[in-house]
Amino acid sequence: MAESYVNTAMPLLGLFSDVAIERAGIGPDMRVVDVATGPGTVACRVAPRAASVDAIDFSSEMVARCRARADALGLHNVTVVQGDGQSLPYADASFDLGFSMFGLMFFPDRPRGFRELCRVLRLGGRAFVTSWASVEKSPLMLARIAAFKAADPSALSPQKNVMTLEDPALFAREMEAAGFVDVVVEPVHRERQFRDLDELCEGLARGNAPFELVRREIGEPEWSRRMGVMRDYLGNNYGPFPLRLGSTAYLGQGRKPG
Repeated sequence: MAESYVNTAMPLLGLFSDVAIERAGIGPDMRVVDVATGPGTVACRVAPRAASVDAIDFSSEMVARCRARADALGLHNVTVVQGDGQSLPYADASFDLGFSMFGLMFFPDRPRGFRELCRVLRLGGRAFVTSWASVEKSPLMLARIAAFKAADPSALSPQKNVMTLEDPALFAREMEAAGFVDVVVEPVHRERQFRDLDELCEGLARGNAPFELVRREIGEPEWSRRMGVMRDYLGNNYGPFPLRLGSTAYLGQGRKPG
C-alpha cells in the first residue's frame, strides 16, 4: 500500500508533522532521527533545517520511497535504512531530536520503542511522537467507518481501547517510564479539503491498511461492489463540495534528562 499511502495519507499526516517540527525548533547544527519514517514525511521536511537526518523504517518499500523522495528533493543529508524501531541501529546519545509520527503507536512493544528513542538521544535531547486520538474525535475517521459499514453492515465498529496511545494519560506514562521528563501530550486537530466526491472516496479508501487487508481478502469484484455502495453513501450524506473533514491526534513530547 506504499504508493496509495504516499498519494492519499501523506498530505494529512504532513499537517500533523508540521506541528511537531515547529514545536521542535530545529537548528542547523542538529542531528535528527526519524523512526518509522514511512515515505519520509518528516525526514524530508526536517532535512533543510538540520545538519543531518537518519530515517529508519521496517518496510523495504517505504525505505525505497523515502530514498527516492530525498533524492528528488536534492536532500543529501538524509540517510535511510531498513530496520526495527524497537532495536535502533544507532549508538547511545547520537541525536539532538527524535521523531516518530504515527509509527511508534503501532509497535508490538511500545515501551521498548520509547526506551530506544530515549536511548539514542543526547542528554537534553527531545522526542516528538504522534498517535491518533479515539475515532469519535475525528470526523474524517467517522466518515470512513460509516461508509464502510454501509457497504458491509456486519463490520464491527472500532472500540475505544484504553491500552493504546489514544489514551493521553497512558501516552504520557509510557514516555515517562521510558526515561523522558517534562512530558506533555496535547491534542492537535487538522483538516483536509476534498474537492469533490471522487477525491473523498479516494482519500477514505486508499492508503488505509485495514481497508487494504479487506480488499485482498474479498477480491476485486466484491471490493468494487462495496466501493460503489460507499460512494453512494458518501454522496448522499456528505457535501456540498469542496468539503473539509478533520482528524485529531495526540502529540507527545518529552526531554531526555541531563
